[in-house]
Amino acid sequence: MGVLGESSVILIPVVDQPFGSLAQDSVMGSFRASPPERIGVQGEYDYNGLAKRVKHSFEQAFSDQVSQLSVAQRGCVVILTGIVSSRSLLNRLVSLAIKVEGAALVELYNVRFIEDEVVASKVAV
Repeated sequence: MGVLGESSVILIPVVDQPFGSLAQDSVMGSFRASPPERIGVQGEYDYNGLAKRVKHSFEQAFSDQVSQLSVAQRGCVVILTGIVSSRSLLNRLVSLAIKVEGAALVELYNVRFIEDEVVASKVAV
């Protein structure tokens, strides 16, 4: 890595269910017809539905703290990139993302922390 405040790719599997498994008691009945990663915020079919539902969960729980964080998906894998305020916030975000229906893994790409950037700027002065 070498750069303060950046993370490389980290894969975090769901440990309480087999990879790609479907929940039996789904809140949205349409999950039986479409894969859960393709269901949108309102229960409609959406190719990027998992990413949108994860982002919606983040905004409800953490509002302005996730404004610089991007959420994408590759199938049932949630991909996070951008800037968050702290490592503890990132840990909470990953825990929340993994709980969203249809998520099997969370990957982090170049996630930076504001707390590390502040420390680095103080060291440079």
